Amino acid sequence: MSNHLAIATVTAALGQIAQSAAASAVPGVQLRFGRPPTDAPARQVNVFLYQVMPHAGLRNADLAMRGADGSLVNRPRAALSLHYLVTFYGTDSDLEPDRMAAAVARDLHARPLLTDQVIEDAIASNAAILGDSDLADSFERVTFTPSADSLEEMSRLWSVMTQTPYALSLRYEASVVLIDAVESAGPALPVLNRGPEDRGPEALAGTGPAIEGLWVGLAATDDGPVTFPTLRAAHLGAKLRFSGSGFSGDAVRLEFRNLKRAVGADLVPVASGQSELRVTLPDGAPDQALWAPGIYGVTAVVTRGGREIRSPVWPMPLGARVTAIAPDPVVSGSGIVTLTVTCRPRVLPEQVAILLLSGQEIPAQDRVAPGATLDFLVDSDAIANGDLVVLRIDGADSQPFVIDPVSGRLAFDDSQRVTVI
Repeated sequence: MSNHLAIATVTAALGQIAQSAAASAVPGVQLRFGRPPTDAPARQVNVFLYQVMPHAGLRNADLAMRGADGSLVNRPRAALSLHYLVTFYGTDSDLEPDRMAAAVARDLHARPLLTDQVIEDAIASNAAILGDSDLADSFERVTFTPSADSLEEMSRLWSVMTQTPYALSLRYEASVVLIDAVESAGPALPVLNRGPEDRGPEALAGTGPAIEGLWVGLAATDDGPVTFPTLRAAHLGAKLRFSGSGFSGDAVRLEFRNLKRAVGADLVPVASGQSELRVTLPDGAPDQALWAPGIYGVTAVVTRGGREIRSPVWPMPLGARVTAIAPDPVVSGSGIVTLTVTCRPRVLPEQVAILLLSGQEIPAQDRVAPGATLDFLVDSDAIANGDLVVLRIDGADSQPFVIDPVSGRLAFDDSQRVTVI
């Protein structure tokens, strides 16, 4: 998704690319936005957004936005194509406009995709304006495509749109830019059954593997019939049961890949018929460096006749497991204290770590290296005795549960509570 700053972010990013490329050919190039000027100074690149149009391929993608009663059933999303005119000014006798135009055309041809790094650099350079932009989170990447215009089209563009003397220029289309509406639809109701007699859909074509569900249990959970509800996030040592279809073959494995970090592993599951795969996530000392908390994509890979067939990716949150809290206890009235939470696996320094405690969301202190401890500055008077701590790392929450040895049911883990005296 992306907010109302998406268009401005694309414009700033294109300007940054154009200025950097032009400066590689002609030093000292300045950047300007808006309509091409009448009297431009030497060595300048001008970026002008002159047209915003609905994207032809996605303009009808969210037609079913409201139900019969008028309630919102789908979040409206505008899909746009942006049209830019990039103009070059310099000393004609030194061929400066020509050199700048060639450098920009070269770089945008070699790297037409707007990367996360370019977006972040553009936001950082215009932090006061674009600080709240979330264009990098959009699932559609913006691509720059050059436009081939006839002399008549260029003449009409300059005489009607810019109304300034012509200068050497290139025209690019940036698409697709998605902008989400402010209002959101409510959560979908849970599915109680799928088809007649709860048999689910009948697949008439396609025999590849498909993951359709995931149950997550604690390490101490037995391997018999499921008696506990699934946990909302997995953790190292957790027992996983993937339900689906098409799992039979000569061999099968599960790929776990963190969607934002270069961490994860391949595991060989225990196949239980064609519709279930069981696996236990490892929790040894070497595994602390192979995994990191966050959101993972799980793929079932089935080998048949020497050919690998892959399932669509299934999302799985992997939360950290809290193993210690210090100081224990916290002295009430001692002001701001540093609460140190130890967890596994280790947390990478670039990950977003938040402590959920007593209704507060407390960010972790900065870290310079991967580690198993996180420090949080907490007001001792704002903590209630016995409150549970929850670590949220890159959107995945720790699960403060154990299996009660007496009742055999799930219970809150008292070792993950903060004691206040």
